[in-house]
Amino acid sequence: MAKNINSVSFTVLLVVLLMASTEILKSDAACFKFLGECGLVPFTGSNADCKACCEVKFGNLTVCAGRVESEGTPPVDHCHCYGTS
Repeated sequence: MAKNINSVSFTVLLVVLLMASTEILKSDAACFKFLGECGLVPFTGSNADCKACCEVKFGNLTVCAGRVESEGTPPVDHCHCYGTS
């Protein structure tokens, strides 16, 4: 039993190191700074539409994600723009 746990632990550690070395973790983890909102409220488009709106408003080099998120009660969709800096 202990031998199996050691094998699993080693495999998980290897996968995490591989992901860290290839910057897979960095790409999504770095995209957290809220830049602002874009478009009309309620926003009726998709996440892709939201990202396109954000790129026009804030510049495509600054924006790494645009997400349609619900706020308030009752929930109303807003387009939120996120960037790395």
